[in-house]
Amino acid sequence: VLFLVSGYVPRFAFVYQITALVLAVVTAFMVKGHMTAGLISGGVITAYVVSALLGGFCIGQVKGRQKFLWGLLIGLCYFLVLFLTGKMIYHSGADFGFQTVSSGMICAVAGMIGGMLAPANRTGA
Repeated sequence: VLFLVSGYVPRFAFVYQITALVLAVVTAFMVKGHMTAGLISGGVITAYVVSALLGGFCIGQVKGRQKFLWGLLIGLCYFLVLFLTGKMIYHSGADFGFQTVSSGMICAVAGMIGGMLAPANRTGA
């Protein structure tokens, strides 16, 4: 299984680097100015969308076929890692409220769109 995943780890790590970058920008704006809760929430959602979109785009380029399904899978994996990390950090139980479900849907759809936007693989793989 490791040999199947090893090629994707750098691409998946790239997605989390983009997340960190977008959240760092939001944090910088928050420290410098007086951001409302709505703007902060918008920045976090932007991080989700950009990261899942790029992840879907990367996996779509690699796979070439059924790119939207691979993008959807990357979006869901991205959300799952975020969800589990949050649960481990905050030591809370499973909460599947509106924000959790909507965040999962945002990540899944953004990943799927990223996969669909990826150029076709010329090798036909």
